[in-house]
Amino acid sequence: MMITLFDRIGAKVIAGMAMAMVYSLLFLGIGYANGMDVLETKTLLTHLVTANIVGMIFSFASFVFEREEWSILKQTMIHFIILLGTFLPIAIWIGWVPSQLVPILICIGSFIVIYFIIWFTMTMYWKKKIEGLNSGLK
Repeated sequence: MMITLFDRIGAKVIAGMAMAMVYSLLFLGIGYANGMDVLETKTLLTHLVTANIVGMIFSFASFVFEREEWSILKQTMIHFIILLGTFLPIAIWIGWVPSQLVPILICIGSFIVIYFIIWFTMTMYWKKKIEGLNSGLK
């Protein structure tokens, strides 16, 4: 039991760091394409460490879906609140999102759209997987 838990936690840490690296490289590419020629090492490291922390929190938040006594709606809402409640303050603090109303609202709107797309995709994936398992039982 403990080995399984440690393995799962390790997998969450690795997944979180991988997500952070992908997003960091994506945003660095966008910055470079928009004319950002120089980035200080300290700034880069600060953003990478912050992105890794956010990525790990996002990965650990998926443990919410293992609470079988909670409804899917409750799991999803708590997961969403953890993610947005983590990302938005950190994004404003680190400077990823300007601390003005319109950029914050755009960030929240984008977050909701992206969250819904990922949620819908995962829901369809698991629905097909369950249907396949059920048809295999017949």
